[in-house]
Amino acid sequence: RRPPRSTPLYSSAASDVYKRQPHKRVLTFFADDGRLFFVIPMGPRTCIGTTDTRVESPTTHVTDADREFVLSNINKRLRLDKPLGRNDIVAERCGVRPLVVAKSDSGHADWTQLSRKHAVEVDGSRAHISIFGGKLTDCLNVGEEIAHAVGALGVALAYPDAPWYGEPPPQTREAYFHQAALMRLDALTSAGSSEPLSTRLWRRYGAEAFTLLEDIRADPTMAELLIEGAEYLRCEIAQAARREMIVKLGDFLRRRSKISLVIHQAELRDAPGLREACELLFGDEAEARLEEYFEPEAQPASSTGWRSSTQ
Repeated sequence: RRPPRSTPLYSSAASDVYKRQPHKRVLTFFADDGRLFFVIPMGPRTCIGTTDTRVESPTTHVTDADREFVLSNINKRLRLDKPLGRNDIVAERCGVRPLVVAKSDSGHADWTQLSRKHAVEVDGSRAHISIFGGKLTDCLNVGEEIAHAVGALGVALAYPDAPWYGEPPPQTREAYFHQAALMRLDALTSAGSSEPLSTRLWRRYGAEAFTLLEDIRADPTMAELLIEGAEYLRCEIAQAARREMIVKLGDFLRRRSKISLVIHQAELRDAPGLREACELLFGDEAEARLEEYFEPEAQPASSTGWRSSTQ
């Protein structure tokens, strides 16, 4: 069923609006077409969008119409010293969301509503579960359905009532910030960072941030920015190498981190820390993974955006 394409765009100039505000918040508006429109702070950059466009194929890309829609809407809704233009776009993303449609559907359902639905199918004879559709904002409900389905197939879930999402308990948070204060972690925050180092590591990693504190205690250079403008430290790259099973550089830059969304591709290619990041992630294969990522044909057709689209 012709799914919607959405495209977000990422801008550096729009982030100046947040620097003048006492609070760092996500801004929401109604775009010209009546849908919700977001302005989301991402450290030194801002994510703006999205679009929604029906498409026939899952292979798609950001269009000029997408860019004009996002730029026009943001310029109408923010008081910027200078209107945003295409030169302010750092990165784009584009992707296609599948739609779940019942067989009995007449073909006239509202696709904007369909995009928020999901379906879980269970094949008991093969002990196979399939998930169709769904959105990140509904992930907890999807997870509950999957847990029930797994249980119905005879798989006992360990600690089914234990919390599996959200921030760790207050005692863990207090212990982390106490340790961070004792080692004067915030004094190592680089100039231009969007928030104190202790806060950022906790926000990103929760209880796993204790490992990062240990790395920094053992070697203070682990608290240094590895890639300027990306707000990723040497210890974070090392942690990703230990835990994330990353096999391609693009997987790390686009999915496991947001580095390629906040740094222009041309700047990223020349970033001094990128090679060291590759060495941490891939060891002897670092050079091959670098060359693979920057080969023109290696960049995905939607390397700048979702068919929902943002900038």
